[in-house]
Amino acid sequence: MMRKLFLLLLLAVLHASVGTAGNEYDELDHLIGQRSAITDKKLLQIRDIRQRLSTPYLTDKQRYKICMQLYEEYEAFRFDSALVYANRTIMYAKRVGDPKWIAEAQLKKVHVYTLAALFLESRELLDSMNTADLDDRLRQDYDKEWYLLMMFMAEFTDGTQMHTYYDKQADYYNALILKSRYRDTRAYIMAKAKDLSERGNTGKAIAILKEYLQKWQRHEHDYAMITSELARLYGKVGNTDRQYFYLIESAMADIRSSAKENNSLRLLATLLFEKGDVRRAYMYLNISIEDANFYGTHLRNSQNSRILPRILSVYLVQKRAQRMRITMLLAVVSLVAIALVVAVFFILKLLKRYRKMNKQVVVMNQQLNEAVENLRKMNAQISETNSIKEEYIARFLELASNFIDLVDERRKVYNRLAREKRMEELYAELKNSDLIQTATRHYYINFDTAFLNIYPNFVTEVNRLLRPDGQIEPKGDERLTTELRILALIRLGITDNARISSILRASLTTIYTYRSKLKARAIDHDGFEHAVKKIG
Repeated sequence: MMRKLFLLLLLAVLHASVGTAGNEYDELDHLIGQRSAITDKKLLQIRDIRQRLSTPYLTDKQRYKICMQLYEEYEAFRFDSALVYANRTIMYAKRVGDPKWIAEAQLKKVHVYTLAALFLESRELLDSMNTADLDDRLRQDYDKEWYLLMMFMAEFTDGTQMHTYYDKQADYYNALILKSRYRDTRAYIMAKAKDLSERGNTGKAIAILKEYLQKWQRHEHDYAMITSELARLYGKVGNTDRQYFYLIESAMADIRSSAKENNSLRLLATLLFEKGDVRRAYMYLNISIEDANFYGTHLRNSQNSRILPRILSVYLVQKRAQRMRITMLLAVVSLVAIALVVAVFFILKLLKRYRKMNKQVVVMNQQLNEAVENLRKMNAQISETNSIKEEYIARFLELASNFIDLVDERRKVYNRLAREKRMEELYAELKNSDLIQTATRHYYINFDTAFLNIYPNFVTEVNRLLRPDGQIEPKGDERLTTELRILALIRLGITDNARISSILRASLTTIYTYRSKLKARAIDHDGFEHAVKKIG
């Protein structure tokens, strides 16, 4: 018996530790474990390029090209270093005196400003540029940077009055990109896909991006950008499987390319949290925060801060429950170990000192009596559990039978009205919600009665956990209020808001609101629901 109990507890703890992991995330988790090595490799690659600047007698053109290459390495890797080399490319371009090189370098600086959420600096630099110096290719890059700036500002102002303005500005510059004669660029392809999707042809937009994706390798940053957009479009059409797939692909491409300015891992964490995989959501969001801090961007940190408190609070609750299970397991293991040690000790003592057999038999009898007492208590608990099951089964059968009778009565009424062709009365009966209200009322009565039969002092015990000004008193003929029914389900081990909402036929918002208000009225806010679980 003890061995079976030990194995069951061990399996439960191991299951809780593993969480909701699936094989689809194995490659991503493996890459996450290699992040430090990938970053070190990136730094070595940058160091090799930087050493070329020490080559004697380099011309300004050569230095421009090396600094441009360094900028591209740092662009999505480290903001401050990318800005340094963007400034250097501007300096060398001005020394060479090539207007196109100057414009190209300035656009690079605009880009890194935008990524770091330095929107004012980015806009001032764009406004200061002489567009007459731009050829068609640079003009597309210029419009692309305006589009990126407006899109980021729309994200940054999400939930404010300015969001709509910046969103429309982004659409304006997206339309300018579509007028470019260069149609083999990522900027044009992404703009085309966005335009098609907004016009209601998301399927064609997805097809264009998937075809363009074949030109890139899975370790390139462009691959991450395209798969991220594919994930967004699949989410838009409701295909969550492909949405998850391409978000994972995008996150892996970001890690392989050592892109610290990324977004896919945060979006994936958000979706996983909503799906209920809190452990992975917490891990991925922490990595996203680390990358944002490494890069030095304010926008991503702002976005992370919106979801972090929710994930952290649920994660801590789960970790607390897991620690309790582990503590229980350790206690059982300790007891088993102690029992084994005691047993071995007594066996050795019996072999060595057989003359004191009677005394040892007395000791063993005492231990046996304690074990019998423990077994009696366990049987009593099992009996109580069975009585609870029997009570709820009886209530369920009675409720189901009554509901069948109600439905049968209504069916007979409908048949009679239809047979007599009294259509207006039939329509009125079909619109009548009395059946649902009656069934719901009986449902609540049965639930309240069954629960209070098992826990007759539940209301009193709950009020002991609440402040004097926050006591709950059922009104009229109701035995439990909605708040008490929520707490009753928590006492029965049902803590998920979605399940509580379904059982009580209430909205998720109502459940969230009641639980928050109950905690606010509790004497111990954090330990309130845990204390409710111990009632009785």
